[in-house]
Amino acid sequence: MNEKNRFLYNVTAHIDEKLIDGLIGEDRTPKSAAPEKGRRTPIKKTLVAALAAALAVSLFVGGIFVWQNRKPDPNSGTKKTVEPFKGTPGNYAGAKFMSLADTSVTRDSQQYGSSYYTPDHIDHINSIGAFFDRITESLLSGKENAVVSPVNIYMALSLLAESTGGTSRRQILDVIGVPGMEELREQSKRIWIQNSYDNEYGRSLLANSVWLSGDLAVREACVKLLNDEHFASVFAGDFADDDYKNALKQWLSDQTKGLLDNCINELEIPDDTAAALASTLYYKTKWNDKYEKTENGTFKGAGGDQNCVFNVKTVKGAAIYETDRFTAYSEMLSDGNTMWFFLPNEGSTAEDVLKADLASFASHPKDARVHDCNVTVRMPDYDVDFNRSILEDLKKLGVTDCADAAKADFSPLTDARLCLGNFIHAARFKADKEGVEGAAYSIQFLDGGGPVERPPYDFTLDRPFVFMVVHGGVPIFVGTVTEL
Repeated sequence: MNEKNRFLYNVTAHIDEKLIDGLIGEDRTPKSAAPEKGRRTPIKKTLVAALAAALAVSLFVGGIFVWQNRKPDPNSGTKKTVEPFKGTPGNYAGAKFMSLADTSVTRDSQQYGSSYYTPDHIDHINSIGAFFDRITESLLSGKENAVVSPVNIYMALSLLAESTGGTSRRQILDVIGVPGMEELREQSKRIWIQNSYDNEYGRSLLANSVWLSGDLAVREACVKLLNDEHFASVFAGDFADDDYKNALKQWLSDQTKGLLDNCINELEIPDDTAAALASTLYYKTKWNDKYEKTENGTFKGAGGDQNCVFNVKTVKGAAIYETDRFTAYSEMLSDGNTMWFFLPNEGSTAEDVLKADLASFASHPKDARVHDCNVTVRMPDYDVDFNRSILEDLKKLGVTDCADAAKADFSPLTDARLCLGNFIHAARFKADKEGVEGAAYSIQFLDGGGPVERPPYDFTLDRPFVFMVVHGGVPIFVGTVTEL
């Protein structure tokens, strides 16, 4: 590949090399290419502790994943069979390129550096905490296997807010919990940059794109904002053409690394679609403290007991948090994020746990009884996913006008009469003895001193439980496991 185009290839979420050469040509080289930076240093535990004391952040910013309950196949364990999307990775030949997002800033998440953890940022995160709580409570019942990525839904709603005006936009901002678009742009960019990395510690990759009908006249100013503020590339084509639909599906598959291909294969794209707003998230990292062995056991599932294999390790000097509803344990992942597990007390359910203010708890577990222990953790492998429309959930939260043909205002994007016809969210999260991996997409169709003697503690995830991954007060994944 021409070296002058290598930079664009590196920052466009793995668009095919030949496509880049064809789209950009030999002479359209960016004025400057951000130099490669060193590896991203994981957040120190002391920083996380300081943030936890300062942040009253909702648990649910990342994405939201829900897997409809089904009887497990006793011969298949927790592994799912994924039918790959039948396309060519990086090939979006069915789409006409309009504008390419420059995501070079995301290659150096330290550009915002310590400023990400300023009081202003903390206030911004606090302001959208209620949204995370509400969307999670709406999508996770606690009665079925489920996992959600609130940050993915948040990013998708940011695209929608940028494309709408009037009360349509106001409702989205109110539901998210920000006063205006300037605050939303700054907030979403900070969250995006701090959650964009690909190094030896882990991968966290976000991507946005806008897909337009070729006959839809759009405003250049809005397209530029989508490019610059939301890192969204823009494509155009005929939604009645299968090649264009497949280009969009291929893009979703590429960004989610094939993890959601089953959902993509089932995705129906209406022929009369005027525009589609797509947001994706891919995440993979390892445990900071490795699991040491396995042992056979029983998971007391919602549908009955199931034989399983537990991954086992002992973590010295770890905290156990006890409340009237649950017992919680957290540990660092290799990328510096925090993984929380909430085990309902006997007599309580995962649904009871979800009704607690988990976001505030994770930031500052002030009402918990904290014990410093040598914790033996037993965790089964699990793999949960979700794939359904969440438009009605969003309407219940207050996002209504943009989905009403008589009230929808998309004037910042176009003069054409548009309305939000559907909002599909798909996600998957899996964990085993090596680490965790997750992906999500949202697509909107328009139509301790010296040695301390510590008591032992047995933390066995042998009944329905809740889990979450947190980065700097921002929950990346939240989910429930009720069956294996």
